[in-house]
Amino acid sequence: MDYMASQMDRQIEGSQMAYAAAMEDGRQPAFPVADYDHLTFNPATVDEAKRQLSGMNLRDYFATKAMQGYLANAWQAETLDSLGESAAQQMATVAEISYAMADAMLAARSA
Repeated sequence: MDYMASQMDRQIEGSQMAYAAAMEDGRQPAFPVADYDHLTFNPATVDEAKRQLSGMNLRDYFATKAMQGYLANAWQAETLDSLGESAAQQMATVAEISYAMADAMLAARSA
């Protein structure tokens, strides 16, 4: 029995590590600039380079796509309306769902 429990613990730990790695991967830029393009930007400082290369990360990009798909579905809009929430609450719900989907996509991507 101890062998099975320890094997399950290792599987859970491995899944948690994979999920953490996927979330870290989601912090990377969605549209990174190749090294040779840095010559075009010619940043004077590290802060300037960070500013020029900053933007949407992969998690945000995935959440944006999930949100568009969610809102494009008329059935989803009806479901949101049936909750009786205010418009602000509905938007918060869609945002939460979108980021949950983005997290799932990042986890599947690194599986």
